[in-house]
Amino acid sequence: MDNPEQKPERKSLGVIFPNENKENPKSYDIKGTITLPDGQKFRIGGYKAAATGTGKLPKDAPYYWMHRVEPLEENNAGVLFSPASLES
Repeated sequence: MDNPEQKPERKSLGVIFPNENKENPKSYDIKGTITLPDGQKFRIGGYKAAATGTGKLPKDAPYYWMHRVEPLEENNAGVLFSPASLES
């Protein structure tokens, strides 16, 4: 880096977002796609829960438990779906 004020570019490891407008109450509360440092992509989905207070979290502290962690599949064209590629 020639310019000391220039920050190094951070590599995106994916996007995980809350699913606030669920049409079905059984849908995941949090979902997204992550990329491991070796380039493997995984789809994840989890549900929101409240801590019982018997572990490390205080009673009723919110947390998410992951229900789905699986490799992201390619479509027939051999292209991975990327939510970032969608236009607003």
